[in-house]
Amino acid sequence: MESAQNDIHNGRTIKVKVQNQEIEIGNEFIVLYCPLLSRIFETHANVESCHSAKSIKYLCKYVTKGSDMAVFVVHLAVHLENGQRVYFTEANAAQRAERPPSTTLTSFFAMCEADPFAATLMYVEMPKYYTWNQSTKKFQRRKQGTPIPDWPQVFSTDALGRMYTVHPRNDECFYLRLLLVNVRGPKSFAHLKTVNGHQCQTYREACQLLGLLENDSHWDFTLADSVVSLNAYQIRTLFAIIITTCFPSQPIQLWNKYKDDICEDILHRLRIQTNNPDIQITDEIYNEGLILIEDQ
Repeated sequence: MESAQNDIHNGRTIKVKVQNQEIEIGNEFIVLYCPLLSRIFETHANVESCHSAKSIKYLCKYVTKGSDMAVFVVHLAVHLENGQRVYFTEANAAQRAERPPSTTLTSFFAMCEADPFAATLMYVEMPKYYTWNQSTKKFQRRKQGTPIPDWPQVFSTDALGRMYTVHPRNDECFYLRLLLVNVRGPKSFAHLKTVNGHQCQTYREACQLLGLLENDSHWDFTLADSVVSLNAYQIRTLFAIIITTCFPSQPIQLWNKYKDDICEDILHRLRIQTNNPDIQITDEIYNEGLILIEDQ
């Protein structure tokens, strides 16, 4: 193979002989790619600029492309007990309120109760072995795919389950989702709250007992250190930052431990205003401190 290189159009070309024919290859033959993505996913990742309506067709064509079509993804609901979204009309409002329709989550619980194989699965694994029937609102075992050893009539596919994300501010639903990622075969919402036979009051408590949350020792040490060198306003600001951005697992315990330091300036102000140095801290002072934290 003979080749020669020269620069044209601010690019590079190469002449290659293929079957005794000389072909000039330029930048138009090069498919854009991202080295970082290729390295992370260990595959060639084509990079395209999406700037027209045709991009939608390009993105969606892989669903039905053929042998290399995209993997089917099932979106899985995440909601608290009786917290699913319900659509109703004036005619069926009472019926929907009494018997809300099943969701992928409630159907998952039902399958774990009735199907021994389902009880071995994580929530996100369900679509791999079961199909979601939109009409009946139920999971059904797949009838085609790769047979699973020791489990007759169970087949697996490449389908993926994806749970909807939940913001940490929606704390109980957030911790419910965290449990669904880590607990196999839960049979109910109450089952998710049960850890070693103990019925937890909240999903957060269940996560804590399962060791899914970091303890608050780091934030405890941070506040303890701040008490030594910062004034009450600064401690209050720090506490507000920890609560709103760091999401400690036991914020009430942190409040109870440091509330006197957080509200010290409020108590000092009242003593000066009333000219009474014997005033002690009260619930009203704590409430004012909480209001100031909320306003941070």
